[in-house]
Amino acid sequence: MPPLTVEFIKHATGEFDEESVFQAILSNRSITRIEQLNKCCNLRWLDLSKNQIVRMENLDGLSQLVSVDLSSNRIVKVTDLGATPKLERLMLKANPISKLQDLEGLKSGSALRHLAFQNVDKSESCPVCSVPEYQRLVRQHCPNLVALDSKRFRLPDLDREIKRLDEQTAVEVPDPQSWFSPEDLDLGDLQSPEALDDALKDHVQEFEAAMAECKQVFREAEELLQLQAS
Repeated sequence: MPPLTVEFIKHATGEFDEESVFQAILSNRSITRIEQLNKCCNLRWLDLSKNQIVRMENLDGLSQLVSVDLSSNRIVKVTDLGATPKLERLMLKANPISKLQDLEGLKSGSALRHLAFQNVDKSESCPVCSVPEYQRLVRQHCPNLVALDSKRFRLPDLDREIKRLDEQTAVEVPDPQSWFSPEDLDLGDLQSPEALDDALKDHVQEFEAAMAECKQVFREAEELLQLQAS
């Protein structure tokens, strides 16, 4: 693998200027050292997974860096993260990090929200993940973490919620209320046939007059058709 030069980085990212490099996907390139990246001062997302990197180094100057993936390398220790004050996501799965003291560098990662030394199913784990105090120490070093090893903290206890719902065997249903009172349904004199006839009289007369007019129009139309046919 040739050295990780600025020219190589620009070629790999398709950028003409190192200051225009915002994302660098450099996985599986047989890279052995992190170098020259600090000249990409606006870099935000960096993927160096599946390489041969031994040390986390030369990240100073990357003040805009938000996400770094260094999974599947040869890193044995988390170094100081003070040079990357905005780093929120750090992936270090499948690295030979084995001791709790090798995690001391996390103390300076105050912005870290997502951190992974293994998958949620414990695959691709670093040896340190099997140390009993691993999770407690990581959370002590990174009090602002939202998720560790792809598992979020403060998730609702689904088992407890399901049990609570199962225990609710009875549902209280309020007594139905009538929409109308007997007074609302009392139509008084309007219920008699005489009152209904009187109320509808004007409408019936209007309807009958309209029907008579329609019939007259039909008759005139029929007479006109007959004249045209003769």
